[in-house]
Amino acid sequence: MVIKDPKGTYELKVDTKRGIVYETFNGFLDMDSIHKDYVSKVAPLLKGKAWTKCSDLRNYKTTTLDGGDTHLNWCLENGMKQGAIIVESSIIKMQMNRLSKESNTQPTAFTTLEEADAWLKSQGF
Repeated sequence: MVIKDPKGTYELKVDTKRGIVYETFNGFLDMDSIHKDYVSKVAPLLKGKAWTKCSDLRNYKTTTLDGGDTHLNWCLENGMKQGAIIVESSIIKMQMNRLSKESNTQPTAFTTLEEADAWLKSQGF
C-alpha cells in the first residue's frame, strides 16, 4: 500500500510481507501529519508484528521537532526495530553510522536503496 501526504512532503510504501515501511521525504516534514498516518493507516496493515523503516532522506530538508519523540516512542512501543536510512553522501553516512553505534534505536545509514535493502534482508526483513 502507498500512503501519500496531500502536501507532497512524504510518501509511505508499506511492504506487509517483509514488515518494512519505506519512507520518502520531500522538503519540510510535518511530524503531526505523518504520525497520524502511521497510527490510522500503517499500524492496521502491520497487525502488531515486528517491523522496521527504510527512510530515504536524500530530499529531506527540515521538520518541526514537535512530535518527533512522540512518534519515535509510539513506533518502538508498536513493534518497530532498528531500520535503515538513505542519505546523500558517504560523509553523512559515516557520521550517522557513528551515532548509530551508540544506540540500538538509531538507524543504519546507506547511500543507495539497494545497500539498505540488502542490509534489511540480513536483519530478517
